[in-house]
Amino acid sequence: MTKQDTPLQIAQRLLADRQPHSALKIVDNILEQRPDHWSALMRRAKIVEWLGDFPAARQTYAQAAESGARADVVEKALARIDAVERQIEDAKNCLSDGDADQAHAILSNARKKNSSALVELHLARAELARGQLDDADELIEDFLRERPGHKLARKIKVEINAQKGRGGTSGQAKGKTPKRKKPALRKQGDPGAAFLAELPDRIAALDTAIGTDEADARRHIQWLRKKSDHLRVANWADDADCAKAAHFAFAKSPARALRNYDPALIAKSVEYGYIVWPRRIQDYVAHRSVLDVGCGFGAFGNGFLVAGAESYTGIDPQMPLDSSTVKNKRKRKKANLGVTPNQIMQRCPDIHLINGVIEDLETKATFDAVVLHNVTEHLHNIRNIIPNIRTLLNPDGHLIYHHHNFYCWNGHHKMPNRPEQYVPGLAEHDEVADWNHILIAPDLPEDHYFNTNLNQIRLDEIKDITYDNYDVVKWIEIESPDAVAERLTDDVFARLRGFDDSLTRRDLMVNAALCVAKLK
Repeated sequence: MTKQDTPLQIAQRLLADRQPHSALKIVDNILEQRPDHWSALMRRAKIVEWLGDFPAARQTYAQAAESGARADVVEKALARIDAVERQIEDAKNCLSDGDADQAHAILSNARKKNSSALVELHLARAELARGQLDDADELIEDFLRERPGHKLARKIKVEINAQKGRGGTSGQAKGKTPKRKKPALRKQGDPGAAFLAELPDRIAALDTAIGTDEADARRHIQWLRKKSDHLRVANWADDADCAKAAHFAFAKSPARALRNYDPALIAKSVEYGYIVWPRRIQDYVAHRSVLDVGCGFGAFGNGFLVAGAESYTGIDPQMPLDSSTVKNKRKRKKANLGVTPNQIMQRCPDIHLINGVIEDLETKATFDAVVLHNVTEHLHNIRNIIPNIRTLLNPDGHLIYHHHNFYCWNGHHKMPNRPEQYVPGLAEHDEVADWNHILIAPDLPEDHYFNTNLNQIRLDEIKDITYDNYDVVKWIEIESPDAVAERLTDDVFARLRGFDDSLTRRDLMVNAALCVAKLK
């Protein structure tokens, strides 16, 4: 340390050395004397961003802007928080669905932003799920040095030790002590970093060339297709430029991809979260024809083409073909897509949208993949639909569905969706919270949402129907979070068992199931 070091420089170095709490004390001392010190506010925002308190970081960045920090720097910081937060959420969803490799890819990419230690926490979860115990241990040790009381981190540490005690795979040669590594940042000369740095200019040049310079457009498309390996580990569900690149890189036919290319629609698909599900099941839909049963507002089609699907057919009896209103899946509210389903079909000829039911399909229509995303719990004829889908599959096709369990804590599809949203004493919350929706369901009128929109099928029943009719490739049960488990007390469980003694803790704690199956 030199005499020229200012307190903010010392704080910056402490943060770089992973001593955020010491850095925070120094910055807070400055702000006690000068609350409007924009540079100290920027440093404080960065520290709390690293600690994972994203709301506080956003607020502090805003205060820094009001106190004189450059607007473009603040906007860049806020965009970084938004991106990392989405990546963490996507990775958590992948881990819930049993796709640890995809979660690892997302988090490895997010880690390069050097934004938040929460990335490393969840990366440790991914490494643990992949059996890389030493890598997981190293990450969680670094995290616990900064936040020794963090419950999830301590739980992960206990599981790592338990697996090591059982002789689990360490990912290191026996007898060797792994070297301590610093947090991985992008290295100069890293091909992935160079690709991502060049990508925005390439996409802009491609968008300009399309329709004006066919040869130049082809040249940019070929460059993107040669970079598909970089894209597979990029988070193209959350970045518009990466999604546009994926549209060409993963497509079976470049000419066909160009014919279906709508950059504005791809950007909206990213913004509203319509590429996350296609990305999760990409292995089963790339270069294949896809039928999406219960497709909702018709906005998933572009996401499946970005994932490499050859064609997409979406069918839903409640899809208005002339309305641009869709659900923003990230914010869980309605939004304007800017185009209607009819206009989507005009712009993207390999997207076909049908206002109707399965029986409205052409009698000889078959597909390589039939997907249902959070639809199986709504279909009252689900016991017939699952077996009948066999007639819609090509010989090597797959049935893929994500089923939300009616008997889990939020199986009612109403508020509160999570325990932290529950307000005891609020009548509409008390009616359904803590599995009360199960108790009231039999006495509700026929026109109640539970009876008109939820089939209330048991988890084992839908599983048995699937196993009876298909060879199941993957069946993953996604547990509810710890906050839900804490609410399933012995008293609550006894009350539910008193109502229906066939209910098990599994019935009540499995939030969803992901199934991939093929014809027998």
